[in-house]
Amino acid sequence: MKKNIVLYESKYGNTLQYATWIADELGWEISRFSDLPKTELDNYDRVIFGTAVYMGKMNKLKQALRLFKHKPIIIFATGGNNNVQKDIDDIKQKNFTAKQLAFHKFFYLPGGVDFSKAEGTFKKMLTVFQKVMGKVKNKPEGLAAILAAFDHPTNYVARDEIEEMVEYVRGS
Repeated sequence: MKKNIVLYESKYGNTLQYATWIADELGWEISRFSDLPKTELDNYDRVIFGTAVYMGKMNKLKQALRLFKHKPIIIFATGGNNNVQKDIDDIKQKNFTAKQLAFHKFFYLPGGVDFSKAEGTFKKMLTVFQKVMGKVKNKPEGLAAILAAFDHPTNYVARDEIEEMVEYVRGS
């Protein structure tokens, strides 16, 4: 018997929260993408894949797109902006070809930014970034917002953000 699954990659919890809500709402299975044996993917009729955006790139997306190049899936990304269309368009442009966007369905779900949760090399990179960019005079609005997030974490995660995706899934 075929099944449906929500696959996710989550480092700080926002994507996991959305994946959990989506799986609960739809009655689907849920698994971390990295934990599911890829040999089991054929057991699923429908797949939703969710991941976070780090520095403009969607984590594990290239691997997911390779695995599902012949099977359309629903993809969602979580990021630090609260539905800023220009940023969402940039995410699409940096991570997908036009052909991939036409084949798969993409949704953006607002996450948040909390640099205090960063670890290891990424934390070191952020510290250098903050020091160097903090010295820039006449900071562009986007850079100013990123730097402000070091002292003021954001969290835009909300259950109602999944409604459009859930309706799409139920209607397709």
